[in-house]
Amino acid sequence: MIVHSFDYPPLDGGISRLCAEIASGSGALVLSQQSATGAGSFVPGVPEFRVTTRRPRREWEAFLRLLRVGRGSAVLCGTWYPEGLLASLAGVRPLVVLAHGSELYPPKQRWRRPIWAVLRRWVLRSADLVIANSEYTRELALKLAPGCKVAAVPLGVDHHRFSPRNREQAKAFFDVTGKIVVGTAARVHLYKGHDTVIRAIASLPESQRSNLVYVVAGKGPDLPQLRELARSLCVADHVRWLGYVPEEDLPNFYNACDLFALCTRDDVDETEVEGFGLVFLEAQACGTPAVGARSGGIPDAVAHGDGGWLIEPDDVGGLAVILNRLVDDTKFFQDAGIAARARVERAFTWDHYRRRLAEALEAEGLTLA
Repeated sequence: MIVHSFDYPPLDGGISRLCAEIASGSGALVLSQQSATGAGSFVPGVPEFRVTTRRPRREWEAFLRLLRVGRGSAVLCGTWYPEGLLASLAGVRPLVVLAHGSELYPPKQRWRRPIWAVLRRWVLRSADLVIANSEYTRELALKLAPGCKVAAVPLGVDHHRFSPRNREQAKAFFDVTGKIVVGTAARVHLYKGHDTVIRAIASLPESQRSNLVYVVAGKGPDLPQLRELARSLCVADHVRWLGYVPEEDLPNFYNACDLFALCTRDDVDETEVEGFGLVFLEAQACGTPAVGARSGGIPDAVAHGDGGWLIEPDDVGGLAVILNRLVDDTKFFQDAGIAARARVERAFTWDHYRRRLAEALEAEGLTLA
């Protein structure tokens, strides 16, 4: 089996982690791009073949490699483009393509959209199976490529790495000791809904928000606009912009939070959507309850009333009610965090993901061995 993904460790991000987990559990060969941090396997026991990072030479080298070793080997591609397109052109079989959500939307450049639609439809239909990360993404793939074979397999999380730790020590790590902490880990884009959290905090009486702090892990182009929003609402002192938080510090980040919040809204014009939201599982695995918006695939990642809450996009009032209770009843949220962790252990570890992936493949008469 070959796992073909240019998003692969040491690169971070959800696709990278997903492909690494699939490769580590299957004895696959990984076809990816070179790393700036040097040679060597980044996932123990997984052999790698790395091509250049320079484009379009990167795609050409990967295509030639697929021609040499891909035929007769099962190939799983991290995304439909460019990996899935290259594998389809190389004629590899069986071919499995992962679908995540936003990458299925049309590109922002309108002149590219007709070409993109044809290529995307061809790749998805050419695949022996498309593995979507949520029911939302499955339905999106079927809408864009009617007739393609697609199965929804919700993601998993490394529940050993992301696990409950001493919460006060984690808060000290981020200098929020003694605070009630709401956290978001995401790229700082408007569609991610940071503004919903800021507005909800601003709507609370000063007596309630006096000990509340909102910590944001991530960078992005809309940071200045959100900073100005916090200033204009007089809650700038209640928001900490952490910038990029390294992968190794993420478990501490989630443990420092009393509530994880990510209120993403769909933005079709900007081709942005939350296909699933792996960060929700990471937070819940750390024993931190999560609140998310009913958009994209978030309802597959957060179960309302079972360690989490779902609100409508832009529902500032609904989020404020949750924050109000967070301030007044921290024990309730601690219990919700215990339920969140139990839910992850029950259904959302990587072992669960691999089993569901194998079942989806077997249903189509496929195997990645």
